[in-house]
Amino acid sequence: MPELPEVETLCRQLNTVLPGITIRDVRVMDPRLKDPGLCTGLVIRSVSRKGKHVRMVLQGEDGLGKGIGKRTGGGVLEVLLHLRMTGRLFWLTEEIPLPAYTRMVFSFDAGKLLLIDPRRFATFAVRPLVEGDAPAMDPLEGMSAEALHRQAGARRLSVKAFLMDQRFVAGIGNIYACEILHLAGIDPRRPAGALRKPEWGKVAASARTVLLRAIACRGTSISDWRDLFGEPGENQSNLRVYSREGRSCQNQNCGGAIMKTILNGRGAWYCPVCQT
Repeated sequence: MPELPEVETLCRQLNTVLPGITIRDVRVMDPRLKDPGLCTGLVIRSVSRKGKHVRMVLQGEDGLGKGIGKRTGGGVLEVLLHLRMTGRLFWLTEEIPLPAYTRMVFSFDAGKLLLIDPRRFATFAVRPLVEGDAPAMDPLEGMSAEALHRQAGARRLSVKAFLMDQRFVAGIGNIYACEILHLAGIDPRRPAGALRKPEWGKVAASARTVLLRAIACRGTSISDWRDLFGEPGENQSNLRVYSREGRSCQNQNCGGAIMKTILNGRGAWYCPVCQT
């Protein structure tokens, strides 16, 4: 599943090709996806990440909010796209047959934006623009030890499950939760409510380090992740615990072997020596 670094990579790449151009047509090939007919003829104002969502803000060609008032009840539209398990976006500038599993096509004068999704779990919504409706903490936007400690409270769920719960922290999935907790030296099995504020400080700092490094590498390609231009990410070479069961911990002077356990139905990899 694309996590925060993969979605952030897509948004940064989309911002190099989409802002200021008009959506000429939208074609939906999967009945599970809602008809985004309101989008045709609108200009993409900006692209940003909202947790694990790709968010596009749309306006009329004749100015902010104009030209779409009758269709939307006034105001500006936003598109929210969640890639789920296997979804990805691909920017196509050549007239070639559409790749297999293409579910939606946005057409522009300069090219086409394809939603490709083999398992058909991706979701797509168009709605009036809503500002300030992100209750979960974003690891790249000032997530603090105080906020994490307060949100965790006396919760008994594991700290790994807490980090992956999109109600509390936005954008972190299984790969990066394992990597963050290893860097922070925190056992993923510990109850979130048992962590002290200084330990949450380590988690917050480690999250920023791990995620920014992954973004710089355009994400982690373990199976089918590809960026907007069809290229695999490079962060898989930086993984220190995920899927490394039985291998030696890479921390200096550790000597431990990576172990795997199951938490909330998901694999969790950790070093029993370094992570306490």
